Amino acid sequence: MEKIIREVLSGKRGAATKFYRRLAPTVRRYLGVKLARREDVEEITQDVFLSALDSLPLYRGEAGIKTWMLAIARHEVADYYRKRYVRRAVERTAPLLEELGVEINTPEFELKKQKMRKRFMQAYKKLSQQHQDVLSYKFELGMSVKEIAEKMKLSFKATESMLYRARQAFRVAYETQG
Repeated sequence: MEKIIREVLSGKRGAATKFYRRLAPTVRRYLGVKLARREDVEEITQDVFLSALDSLPLYRGEAGIKTWMLAIARHEVADYYRKRYVRRAVERTAPLLEELGVEINTPEFELKKQKMRKRFMQAYKKLSQQHQDVLSYKFELGMSVKEIAEKMKLSFKATESMLYRARQAFRVAYETQG
């Protein structure tokens, strides 16, 4: 097998075909267990070999070539299921998003947004200046707790506690605005 790998890396004609024929049955058996449809097995097998040929110069021989190929296959299967999950989620939510898109462009939605913004600002103004600052640093400026602690000259733990208390105070102030 090492000879075939060297031939593939040197670009010898027909070496990639030998490489494929030698390892494809092992990869297909593995994928056959992981995937329900034969078409998917064939498609993922091709993806595995394309990935393997791209990565072959990085193969160091620390693991056997079959083990290395099956690791690539495992990653390809994970990618396959991840993409399938995302596709299903998008398909399920597409009608909701279309409906939301229509709703967003209505005067009623704009009015709700204005009311919510007003309610938010009223709740925010009820907070102490210190709570306003810590929430602004975190959520407006996107600062980490460590950065906020340095800015406010507090310990990390004190800043975490203050951020927690500020969130709680905001939640209470927002709920009482309703």
